[in-house]
Amino acid sequence: MNYQLLLECYAEGTEISWEEAGLLDIELCAQIESIKLSSKQGCIAVAPNHICKKAHVCDGSFWITCLAAVLDQLMPPSLGEKSRGATVVDELVEHGYLAS
Repeated sequence: MNYQLLLECYAEGTEISWEEAGLLDIELCAQIESIKLSSKQGCIAVAPNHICKKAHVCDGSFWITCLAAVLDQLMPPSLGEKSRGATVVDELVEHGYLAS
């Protein structure tokens, strides 16, 4: 199952298991690496508004932003650890996908 389908199910009320969250975390790391290489990645596409709403991010956010936000909800960072959402925003700014 791909991460977008898992996020669709999550937005409709399906719980994400700890194992699925772990796989999503691995997927997020892969997506972060991929945006460094190519601007044609699906994670840079705008996510549907119902996904953004469930992830608690602004409408019109990228899929990768939603993925990071959901993971931060499911597996919060430890005290003093940078959130996945902040890491993604930093990478998007650094690679020209967002203005600082």
